[in-house]
Amino acid sequence: MSGSGKYGKNDEDLDLIIEIRRDFVRDTPVDDLGRPDRLNALGTALSDRYNKLGDLADLDEALQHVQEAIALSPDTPHRISLLNNFASALNDRYVRTGALSDLEEAIRVGWEVVNSTPQNDPDLGEWLANLSIGLSDRYLRTGAVADLEESIRVARASLKAVSSDHVDRPLWLNNLSIRLGERYSLLENIADLKEAIVVGREAVDASRKHGLDLAKPLNNLGNRYGELYAKTGDTAAFEEALRLTRDSFMATPKDHPDRAIIQRNLGARFYDHYSKTEKGIYLIKAIKSRQLALRHPTASPDIRIDAGRLLVRDCAMAGYWRIAYDAASVALSLVSKLDLRSLEFSDAQYILGQIVGLASDAAAIALRVGADASTALNFLEQGRGVLAASLLDIRTDTIKSLEEDYPELAANFVRLRRAVELSFTSDDTSPHNTAESPWQTRGKVRHEAAVELDNLISEIRKKPGFESFLLAPTDDEIKAAAKKGPIVVVNVSAYRCDAILIETNSIQSINLHKLKLEDIQQRERTGSLWHPRVLSWLWDAVAGPILNSLQITKAPLNSGDYPRIWWIPTGALSRFPLHAAGYHGKGSDTTVIDRVMSSYSLSIKTIIDGRRLRSPATLTSRRAVLVAMPDTPEQKTLPFARDEVAMLDKFCRAMGLESTVPERRKKDVLSHISGCTIFHFAGHGDTDTNDPLQSHILLEDWQSDRLTVASLLETNIHDSRPFLAYLSACGTGQIRDEKSIDEGIHLINACQLAGFRHVIGTLWEVNDETCVDIARVTYEELKDGGLTDESVCRGLHKATMQLRDNELNSMKATRKRGNNSARSLDMSPVGYRESTMGTGRLPRDVLVYESDDEDDMPTSHWVPYVHHGI
Repeated sequence: MSGSGKYGKNDEDLDLIIEIRRDFVRDTPVDDLGRPDRLNALGTALSDRYNKLGDLADLDEALQHVQEAIALSPDTPHRISLLNNFASALNDRYVRTGALSDLEEAIRVGWEVVNSTPQNDPDLGEWLANLSIGLSDRYLRTGAVADLEESIRVARASLKAVSSDHVDRPLWLNNLSIRLGERYSLLENIADLKEAIVVGREAVDASRKHGLDLAKPLNNLGNRYGELYAKTGDTAAFEEALRLTRDSFMATPKDHPDRAIIQRNLGARFYDHYSKTEKGIYLIKAIKSRQLALRHPTASPDIRIDAGRLLVRDCAMAGYWRIAYDAASVALSLVSKLDLRSLEFSDAQYILGQIVGLASDAAAIALRVGADASTALNFLEQGRGVLAASLLDIRTDTIKSLEEDYPELAANFVRLRRAVELSFTSDDTSPHNTAESPWQTRGKVRHEAAVELDNLISEIRKKPGFESFLLAPTDDEIKAAAKKGPIVVVNVSAYRCDAILIETNSIQSINLHKLKLEDIQQRERTGSLWHPRVLSWLWDAVAGPILNSLQITKAPLNSGDYPRIWWIPTGALSRFPLHAAGYHGKGSDTTVIDRVMSSYSLSIKTIIDGRRLRSPATLTSRRAVLVAMPDTPEQKTLPFARDEVAMLDKFCRAMGLESTVPERRKKDVLSHISGCTIFHFAGHGDTDTNDPLQSHILLEDWQSDRLTVASLLETNIHDSRPFLAYLSACGTGQIRDEKSIDEGIHLINACQLAGFRHVIGTLWEVNDETCVDIARVTYEELKDGGLTDESVCRGLHKATMQLRDNELNSMKATRKRGNNSARSLDMSPVGYRESTMGTGRLPRDVLVYESDDEDDMPTSHWVPYVHHGI
């Protein structure tokens, strides 16, 4: 929605204009022919104030009024103008919130406006320019180059649609310059950059001639000269970039949200010059600029967080650790202001992906400056697992006491959390109607409910005894979470690596001086994370020092007395098997598995909230859902999957569970999961490299309707208290998308967030027959020990230890026969026979080794199995 395009109106003028126009709308009957114009005028004023002060409530209200105006103007001449304003405001809201549905609708409406406008219409240039901006935003979000090319084409068309002296031509020139700059950033074609500078200069000159706002064209031109300096090293380009950006800053009112963006860009100019000249004064200037951007009060949270992220990096380079600590603290405090509850899950995932690693860096810096372990842990809880925490807040049983003391508040909380949880995915393909689009109905309800829910939570926290309602856990709550065994958070950062050890009486940290981020990354690139050299390195660098600090120095005397430990690795270390660390070939207890039973979690909050659920002893459901996929369309045959489920059917009946085998299709499986005690899947799994929400298990209809992470996140079965999801498939705990690593978006965590108390899964590919062996031992323990929290962890621990020991014994026997120098090595578990070759079982890629060192022998099949739970 376009306003005045100038910064001239003061706040008092705008406030007065808005109140007058509100009065006009209030006094105008719904059937009055002048109501649409008055609604639009009010929306325009609110949009102006949003652009000036950044209050999202103004933009939301503007959209509401223009939408009503459109609904009242089905066949009027002004409808096209109203639609353009609607699309423009939607695009503005997308930029602020990241809601992709807003952007998609803005583009759809934008095309409708352009295609409905005659070529000689004087407003066509504006319509085209607005559409160009939307297409560019979608390119920046999705990387679709076709959108960028179309954006440039439309931007050029917008200039052709207006005369050379048109008052708005400078705006469209600036738009084209920005779009050309984006293409230069992608393709590095210097011709694009040169044209962008020429067009940008023309935009500045024309803006000055027409008395238009100079801040935005000056800022854009400064960015283009900054790119020219980065490309050529021409000092004159740096000086011009600096001058233009400073002029843009001076042309922007002090309280305007754009000031933070310009300060951030000014920091980029100084940082680039520091990078080329290594003159420390320019790094200091970059730091000062980004400090101002971070602390600008009216800027949107994402802009301020990004400035904070860059500031942390710059301060670390300069050795200003205290300033870096303060910056990280402020930036992480802004994460809660990102309004994630009102977004689709994929939108929230994208936004948080822009700040991946910030929490780990903040924790490392906190410990470096001498802050206590609790402070570092709080940083990690603030900036990691944010999506999971948001879901758990509205799904877990948090309101029992509230229902007793304030039943009305509790009822409102339940109503609003259901509205917020309307949908995390959008599969609407029906024709849109601007007045009542399906996306809009869903998004509007969720957005309004999110705002109301935040207000309600603030009200609840004012009540005696509820001051910490849905806040991060306190130190006492965190220590209480370690009552079943220590919790270990392993923090990985370029600045340092540490372990935060949580026990019932303390929260302390130890520096892992042998653990370096570059070593983790190098071993990850090499692959073979199951290799003994990796496992022994994990012991020396991570697990050994941690267990020694916890005084877990040897194996228990009684095999039934293994202590439990919960691992919460961060960053790239999340892909490594900490539970398998150690020297396995020597037959000693210098291994994790010989000293403790391991479980994993995404965060402390996940453990605490999971334990708030009713214990399995109180469950009324006694049903096991068993799904085997030995034959999957276009996939290799898994002959042992059928044997696995047949075996489990007997175990389930022995445990008093009714076995159910649903149709092997997404809809049927999801419907049966609700109300079950155990869900066991034996088949193929697939990890989506680009979008972890689309990682899935493969059922019969996987080509047309996949059971994805997103599908599971949509499934809220907390009320039925399911006990165990066992995903006997490849890579169900795998994340390949670097930007999603902090959120832990994979099939295992999706099952936990859906409501399962425990989940067993895998870190990577697994052997078909081995899956049967692991499941058999695990379920034997469940049968003998009952459906208790400890029996799941103990069962998997027994299963993996037995397989480990069998593999070691098998290789020792092979070595004694003199076959250790053979050109190949049988990696099959004990019990595997050559008769199964060619049956299509899941293959394993095995490296060839010639070594007399037992610690250099690969023992891989037991390593990938993991337990997540409480």
